[in-house]
Amino acid sequence: MNNFDKKIVKSYLNENITFSNEDSEKILRKIHQGNNTPRKINLTYWTVLASAAIIFLVLGGAFLKDTLVGTENNHNVQGHNNSTLPVDLSDIESMNIGAEMPRLLYADHKIAVMQGTFGVIVYNTQDSKVTNRISYEHIKPYGISMMLASVSEDGTTIYIGNDDMSNEFEFTHQYDINTRVIKETTQQPTHLFSPANIETHGYNEEYDKYFDLNYLTGNTIVEFEHSFMYVRSSDWNMKNLQIVLYHYENGESTVFDVFK
Repeated sequence: MNNFDKKIVKSYLNENITFSNEDSEKILRKIHQGNNTPRKINLTYWTVLASAAIIFLVLGGAFLKDTLVGTENNHNVQGHNNSTLPVDLSDIESMNIGAEMPRLLYADHKIAVMQGTFGVIVYNTQDSKVTNRISYEHIKPYGISMMLASVSEDGTTIYIGNDDMSNEFEFTHQYDINTRVIKETTQQPTHLFSPANIETHGYNEEYDKYFDLNYLTGNTIVEFEHSFMYVRSSDWNMKNLQIVLYHYENGESTVFDVFK
């Protein structure tokens, strides 16, 4: 209906329909009663609405928590990549050697690398001090609970894997001795250093003549041209561990106290 039609209808109503005063008052009362009538509250509607709001808040909070946790976990994983491992020796004082003597993994005329209950350490024979350590506690965040380590032939890198004995072993991380930085690796090393394994001292005809049988002696050695290196200890306390460089020519030994 356009404005012109509305005007015609309004004019017709004004001219042909009239109300008495009594009728007008009744109509006005009806209108006011309609406006003042209280509205009924729909309890079902508001209950459903409140429930939906609660569900939304709960799901929203859970989603936010998962997002934050996921971000934190992702940050932690990324934080472990290319991380520098500390050299903390505070636990050595009370550490026991354990069931086996530490194994000599690598040695040259500058450093010696060993694995034992302390994890893996690098000892600098020129400066007479421990310069690197990969402890079992520090390696756990990388998913390694039973560490197996080897050293590259050039003595610059330590390769680490998880020796769980359930699957085919592979190295998963590499540690740079110079920078102390550890990172993941997918490429398996091809040139690893291999120390010589010898019979337990006391039963070794070839080397027993060079050992002091009053010491506990490791069963891995590294041979040089005129000498060889091995590890020993006067008892089962790790703090007494020593590295020995035995010289064939004069029968003398150079002894390094690893943790003193």
